[in-house]
Amino acid sequence: MKYSGPEKKSKDLFWPAIVLFLVGMHSILLGLIIYFFTDFFYKTFFGANVENIFFVRQSGTFLFLAGLFYLYPLVNLRNQYNLILVVIISKIVAVYFLIANAGYTSAPAMIYIAAFFDGLMALVLVGVYFRLRGTSLQKKRSIRETKVGLKKAA
Repeated sequence: MKYSGPEKKSKDLFWPAIVLFLVGMHSILLGLIIYFFTDFFYKTFFGANVENIFFVRQSGTFLFLAGLFYLYPLVNLRNQYNLILVVIISKIVAVYFLIANAGYTSAPAMIYIAAFFDGLMALVLVGVYFRLRGTSLQKKRSIRETKVGLKKAA
C-alpha cells in the first residue's frame, strides 16, 4: 500500500496551514492594534474612553504573543499539529471568558460578536486538527504495513 499523506503531498497541508496562519495573524494584528491604537480601538468598538491603559495594553501584548504561539506549529505542521489542541483550548476559554464578562463592558454586543468569531475559529481548527490527525494515523498505518511486509518478504 502506497502512502499519499502530507509527507508526499505538501498540498494536503495548504488549507490547514492557511487556517492556522489566519487565526494567528488575527491575534497578532488585534494585539498590535489594541497596544498601539488603544484609544481608537476603545472608542470605535466600545464607545468609551480607556480608564486604565496599562491593563488594556497588557491584553494587547498577550494577544500578540498568543498569535505568535498560534503560528509556531507552521514551522513543521506535519509533526507539530498536536499544538493545535492548545490553540483550540485557548479559543474555547476565550469564548467562555467573553460571554461570562460581556456584561462588564459598555458594549456587550461587541463582546458577544467576538465570542462568536472565537468559537467559529475553534470549530474550524477542530476540523483542521482531525484532518491532520487522520493523515498522521494513515501514515503510521502505512509504515507499520510496510514493516510487516518487509518482515514477511525476508
